[in-house]
Amino acid sequence: MRDNIYIEKKYKDFEIFAETEEELYLAERVINKNYIVITEYKNTVRNYVAKIGLDGKNYILKSPKSETVIPQRRIQTFFKKGEALNSFYNIKKARREGLKEFVDIISVAIKRGVFIEESYILMECIEGENIRTTEDIDKIVELMKKVHKKGIYHGDLNTSNFIKTGNEIRIIDTQAKREKCLWFKRGYDVLTLKEDLLVKYLNYDVEKRYKIKKGIGYSIASLLKRFKRNSVINKIRDIKVKLRNKGWKI
Repeated sequence: MRDNIYIEKKYKDFEIFAETEEELYLAERVINKNYIVITEYKNTVRNYVAKIGLDGKNYILKSPKSETVIPQRRIQTFFKKGEALNSFYNIKKARREGLKEFVDIISVAIKRGVFIEESYILMECIEGENIRTTEDIDKIVELMKKVHKKGIYHGDLNTSNFIKTGNEIRIIDTQAKREKCLWFKRGYDVLTLKEDLLVKYLNYDVEKRYKIKKGIGYSIASLLKRFKRNSVINKIRDIKVKLRNKGWKI
């Protein structure tokens, strides 16, 4: 069921979602490519991320193309909302619950046939600094405790997915998904942060700062992490990367 506090509008072949008419208009501008690309951060077959200028203000524009080019993910969009709309609803809900550290999504635009064919996420642009110090990581850990308490997990908990603005840490690049029990995904978050390059470089003890619940979910997450570090799995991953670079949609 869709949340009726948001506005939906059909525009050309797209369905767009926002909170205000002005934000719907911004989505229309994105669809029409009426913006200036300031910096391209990522432009691959699977993802597009850029800082854009639109009506005198900067935004972050994302296009999660992997769900339109990878067959198994494309098929999933027949049954699911897709990354753009999931991110929109989840982050808006988290922010309503007081988690203003999530970078806000302004609007999303989705072109759908049988499957999702194209989608865009327009987000606020936060100017800040990269995470660099143990004090910064302390703040990330405290923030994730608060986020995890709400049943929300990041899904890619690396220091590169946070940005420092003054004394505040903001959360970027997440769909803010939820899990109801077991702490599998939240445990996986903590284990992912332990493997972060900056965390390792600074010899930061994540589990000393975050006393994660070590139940069944955490045990499963630990087993999965160990499985992914297996040499055979790493070789398969390397082969997939090479095939993707050759144009294979896997």
